[in-house]
Amino acid sequence: MVGKGRAEALPCPADPARKRTVASLTEPLRVGQFAIVDHEPVDRGPNAGVFLGKGPSDDRAELYILAEGTTPAGESFAGHIVSGAGQAWQTLDMSVTGALRHIFQDAGTSLNEWNRKSIAQHRVSLGVVCFARRGAQAVVAQAGPSVLFHLSGGQLRVCTAEGEFATPVGSGTAVAPQFSRLNLRAGDRLLLVSTAALSDMDQELIGGILGLEPDRVLANLYRRVQHLRHVTALFLSVEEIPAERVIGSVGGEPVIDATPHLPPAAAPLLTAPLRAVQRAPLTKAISLGTFQPSLFIDDEEGGDQLAAARRRITAVHDRVRHSPAMIPAIVTEIPRPLRRAAGDNELNRLAAERRSHATVLLAANAHAAASGRAPWRSIPGGVETNVDDRRRQRRKDSFSAGLSREEWAPRPLIIDDGTPLAADMAAEINARPLLLGAVAETIATENAETVTSGGALVRVRSTMPARSRRGGALSARGLIAPEKLPPTWAIILVGLAVLLAVVGFLTVPRLLQNSDGARYTQLIDQANQQLSTAHAVQDPAEKRGALVQAQALLLEARDLPGAGSQVTDFLSQLAAELKVLDAVRAPAAVEVLGSLEQFGDKPVAATRLVVGGGTAYVLDSASNQVVSLALGGSGTEHAVVYNEDKDARRARPVAMLYVDSTDLGEPSLLVLDASRNLWAVSAKLGVRPIVFAAAPAQVVTDLTMFGRDLYALDGQVGAVYRFTPGDGGYVSPVKVLDLAGVSAPKRLMVDLSGGEDIFVTDASGTIHRFAGQLSLVLSEGGIDKKLASAEAPLTVGKTGELWMLDAPNNRIVVLRRDGAFDRQYQHKDFQGLSAFTIQNGAAYIFSSGKLRRVTF
Repeated sequence: MVGKGRAEALPCPADPARKRTVASLTEPLRVGQFAIVDHEPVDRGPNAGVFLGKGPSDDRAELYILAEGTTPAGESFAGHIVSGAGQAWQTLDMSVTGALRHIFQDAGTSLNEWNRKSIAQHRVSLGVVCFARRGAQAVVAQAGPSVLFHLSGGQLRVCTAEGEFATPVGSGTAVAPQFSRLNLRAGDRLLLVSTAALSDMDQELIGGILGLEPDRVLANLYRRVQHLRHVTALFLSVEEIPAERVIGSVGGEPVIDATPHLPPAAAPLLTAPLRAVQRAPLTKAISLGTFQPSLFIDDEEGGDQLAAARRRITAVHDRVRHSPAMIPAIVTEIPRPLRRAAGDNELNRLAAERRSHATVLLAANAHAAASGRAPWRSIPGGVETNVDDRRRQRRKDSFSAGLSREEWAPRPLIIDDGTPLAADMAAEINARPLLLGAVAETIATENAETVTSGGALVRVRSTMPARSRRGGALSARGLIAPEKLPPTWAIILVGLAVLLAVVGFLTVPRLLQNSDGARYTQLIDQANQQLSTAHAVQDPAEKRGALVQAQALLLEARDLPGAGSQVTDFLSQLAAELKVLDAVRAPAAVEVLGSLEQFGDKPVAATRLVVGGGTAYVLDSASNQVVSLALGGSGTEHAVVYNEDKDARRARPVAMLYVDSTDLGEPSLLVLDASRNLWAVSAKLGVRPIVFAAAPAQVVTDLTMFGRDLYALDGQVGAVYRFTPGDGGYVSPVKVLDLAGVSAPKRLMVDLSGGEDIFVTDASGTIHRFAGQLSLVLSEGGIDKKLASAEAPLTVGKTGELWMLDAPNNRIVVLRRDGAFDRQYQHKDFQGLSAFTIQNGAAYIFSSGKLRRVTF
């Protein structure tokens, strides 16, 4: 029979090299592994894997891979690279080196893409080592910090990535693995291990461990590295195939015997079929799956019993044919409904008995009349006498009777009309109750059988003729048809429903009253707990959350029946505390400086507002122009200072700012158009282009100044660039910030007075603060409504507060430097807010088509 487990190659008994070890075809590998993940040992770790490629089983590529992180986030990402490599290996159909090169390129692409979208703390780089084998070809591929140990013939070989191949995968450069070829022999040992294990073991120690028995290698290795936090080990052992297991060869390759337990006498049985196989013209070597010794010999214990059992199962015997006389007759009883339909029932039998009895009586009466004597009757004594003779004898014995003349009584008339005798009538009356019960039982039984087998044979009439009463008048009480009566189960259900309704009417109101009282007490207690929590915490967001939850509980308690004034007082207290947290304030004064309600053909849609040089500049996105308003005039002095002009190559204005420095000759308004052209606007020089060294691929969405440097926000790439003044414009762009993780950046503000702080708002109104490469999202903790579409933050005062326009909520919000909510300003003139700026401590807003100055 075919041996269990791995097939082993044995030499032919006549082979002179019987005692030596034979390594043929692809030596079977014995695989073992363990891992330590966060100081926890596991059988199989995520950073190592064994995968099989495409192809037949005897020519299938094998991949053994181990990855380790070289950055803090690398250990968590290594498992994804191993899984991706295994999936790719199972689908690739190319050479071993080509498949390995493809796997390393995919891993490098994935890591570089991840690192491009991640901040510095989340970037990943790995060291990867792979051992691949197909047939007699064995290749090692390495990139980054990795190590593989190969013990062969007592010599230990260490494979490490050197030179440019030692660069970790994911460092941003192209990935090309270092290839090494191995010559595997029977008894060789391979060890793929994390480089962290090398801190406690040298090559001599590792070689000694690999020289142990295969079952003891991983156990001894684990004792050396069990104190490490992350380590993975993958151990491969090439099995030694004893020469005694080869029974011959075909085409230069051995034929493997899988029945080493057979006695020597069985060898001729194996060699004879083998010689027949060797004589056959073969085009390729016989594989292990095409030779099965069980086809030629029977070496199972109890083979004779098994053969006998099989013969008994497959044996076919003649069937015994029985004569009809041996088969008992099957008496089938005719169903009662059929007998009843044919006239065979109790009523018909009783009627037939009565007719036969009446016939017998009529015949007896007729015979007595013909003989001229009265019929005889039975008497208790058993002696039959004539009644008239007995009476006559008594009359003769009496004295008085002797004085009178004896007269003969007339002969009774014999009635032959079939009337039953008195005794028969009495017997019939006594048997009537039994008869009625039998008939009712018979009808019920037959109706039940009819229902289960088919249609009804006896049908009850739906209407009965009314009885006439006193002159033919009909009965006042009508008859109810039996089929119109409700079924029993319906009557029971109605009764139960009525009972439940009565019980519910008596008990439910009391239960509800008790439940409402318990719920009311529970809600008040929970509200007190939330209020105590709000008084204990210091964080404004947590304080507001506790107060809002307490308010919701009190509102639910107020709606319950029997709620008292305690709830109302409690709600008033919570409303006062929430009002303090809301910190809603009114500005000291709001005055109108100018109006653009009647300006132009379209209503002015102000998206940007800049104040400088005694003039306010409004960017009108509806007409693609910039309008100026004099701050010290009558409010009607306004003019268009910049507009879209194709002939002058001026595109739609996107952003603007006011420059007080003399780098441009005089204070000017800088306007950036959609074509990345920068224009300077002044009263003396008009509109003129200036140098702006922006890259063609940049999409600038906002500009700001700090000192003499110009800062530009690239909304498409997600970066902030700094331009220095020179050559009549702004040149020498330098990328100062990479906005990784910010989606659709919209506005920019730079404040380097207290550090390197850059603030960016995205399209959703979220504010991001960058200090170098550190990123912080301002929490707005404690605010009643989150900012829906915040404009660029502006710093005011020595404390560095952040002022923002929240146009959807018609308010101006002030945040602290750490992002916590401080206060908010609301006013009736804030309706329709669209632009906001602060200049020299005064705030300017544009709302409802008017320019206003706000004093806080």
